[in-house]
Amino acid sequence: MTLPAWIIRNLTYPLHEALRRRPTLAVYREMTRLNASPRAEVKTLARDNLRELLTFAKMRLPYYQALFKEHGVDPTAADPYAELARLPVLSKDNVRSHAEGMTWRDVPGGLTRCGTGGTTGDTLHFCIDRARQAQPLGCRLFMQELFGVRPGDRRVHLWGSPIESRASWLKRRRDRLLNELLLDAFDLGPVALERYLDAIREYRPSLIYAYPTAAALLARLAAQRYRPVDFDWLRLVVMTGEEISEDQREQVREAFGCETASEYGCREIGLIAHECPRGGLHVMSPHIHVEVMAGDAPAPAGVLGEIVCTNLTTRAQPMIRYRAGDIGQLIDEPCDCGAPFPLMSLDGGRTTGFVVLSDGRLCHGAISSCVLRNEPGIVQFKTIQKKINKFEVLLIVDQAFDPETPKRIEARYHALFGYDVDVRCRLVDRIPPDPSGKRRHVVSEVAPDLQKFKIVRPPDAPKHAQSSCNAAQ
Repeated sequence: MTLPAWIIRNLTYPLHEALRRRPTLAVYREMTRLNASPRAEVKTLARDNLRELLTFAKMRLPYYQALFKEHGVDPTAADPYAELARLPVLSKDNVRSHAEGMTWRDVPGGLTRCGTGGTTGDTLHFCIDRARQAQPLGCRLFMQELFGVRPGDRRVHLWGSPIESRASWLKRRRDRLLNELLLDAFDLGPVALERYLDAIREYRPSLIYAYPTAAALLARLAAQRYRPVDFDWLRLVVMTGEEISEDQREQVREAFGCETASEYGCREIGLIAHECPRGGLHVMSPHIHVEVMAGDAPAPAGVLGEIVCTNLTTRAQPMIRYRAGDIGQLIDEPCDCGAPFPLMSLDGGRTTGFVVLSDGRLCHGAISSCVLRNEPGIVQFKTIQKKINKFEVLLIVDQAFDPETPKRIEARYHALFGYDVDVRCRLVDRIPPDPSGKRRHVVSEVAPDLQKFKIVRPPDAPKHAQSSCNAAQ
């Protein structure tokens, strides 16, 4: 069952967000209003938000109180950006060591605990609040509307975790009432891709949200089966979560005949930047502040450096000058689209591997971080597929590590991949980067080259397999 978009837009979705106590639509409306405002207004609001954040941190959070005193930071000074620059960059190790001192437990709406495995396998546990939950949702709605995708329009997510993709019947019904559908990116074998393509054509979404590699695989199958005109209801494919190549963009555009956009963010900060219809990657100011560091000093616009981010509107556990782990630059010029939000660009990006199973499934490597995400004491990890049925999980741990964790990890892999799969966890002191210098948290020694990977329906597979997809949260 699907409802008309205007009902979702005006009734179902506002009610859902109100029940979740998230100001998502307030964020969406603010970004829409600011889009028609002068750049000076966006800059002023961002400056005010930064000053309020620094003032709050000094009043409420012991970690930042001590840090401000050590570095002479005064939130009431005339230039809050100059005060921000006095602070050292925040690393994951800092967050692990000082989590209690940077967390406000009395935040309105309560704390929500989160974890990330990161695309490099560098894990972190942290807390967010309702404002932090709403920031990416509201900004995403605004940016997608620039492409003609309005709140309430049908959306498909080629995404998810094992928990999300096996959601309860009640959750699936609830999400269908929001016009959203989840397809499991952790099964990208030929049969699953056929099923997903059938589900998409039946559902007729305005938007597909996916990992770039998963979107490209789906596009290649679509190009074999259909013409772009057969997807005339599809307006946009948003790709995020890893580096996007021009080949992937072109495959998606040619197969579906629609626009593409990249989205840049991380679980710790939220939605950092989103591409507009003219190709500009806009920082989600005044919610996010982005710096680029060249060594220990901020780099001027046009100079590549390490990306450092501050979420200006969260209060549960503010990440002030947080190291995002990516390289990019700020662009000090207006975008052709006319939007007043700052521009940035990325140099390269995160990469994620695949694993392939004996039953033909091709699984996106993000499944590995989902398996390990909520285990305390894991500082960094790397999953290596040695053979079709043999995996090794390297773990760097700290004092919070539970000796029973390896058994739980192995049991989860067995539940996902089958009990004939041999999974061994090994504690190590160091995980070296790949020969290319990149740090992937999943490496398969048997997975195919995706550029040469042929999508072929097995002879016994039904031509139109019944979809077993679930709705996205």
